Amino acid sequence: MADKIMRTPIQLDLFSQPTLNVSKAIKAAMADDARDCGMSREQLVDRMNDIAERHGVCLTHGNSQRLTIDTLEKWLNVSDPRHIPLKALTVFCAAVGRWSVLDVVARSLGLMVIGDREQKMLAWAEAKIEVQRKSRQIRKIESEL
Repeated sequence: MADKIMRTPIQLDLFSQPTLNVSKAIKAAMADDARDCGMSREQLVDRMNDIAERHGVCLTHGNSQRLTIDTLEKWLNVSDPRHIPLKALTVFCAAVGRWSVLDVVARSLGLMVIGDREQKMLAWAEAKIEVQRKSRQIRKIESEL
């Protein structure tokens, strides 16, 4: 079932074509999520470092062992051209409890990230469609009897 869902792209119209250049949009989504998560920058950095350590993810390059507030601020600044390591995106999402960043990437490819409720709704819709298909099949067989 999940395989069917993953291959179904969103139909895009002429005026909403996404760009594959998502760096600024990712940084903007991260900045919004960081602002709205209810934590200070210090708390967010500590939480990201804790999650990274727990999962064996190194968030930094060079000699630094832990993420700093300065580095996080650079990641959240849309004007800063520095890239955010991919491994840091998942740690960030886990730390703030939001997946907006992943949705930015997905939408650039014509897809979208959905949560538990939407997954359940899709499963329900697929089951409902299957029930309708079976009902049609039963009615056809009944008419032939």
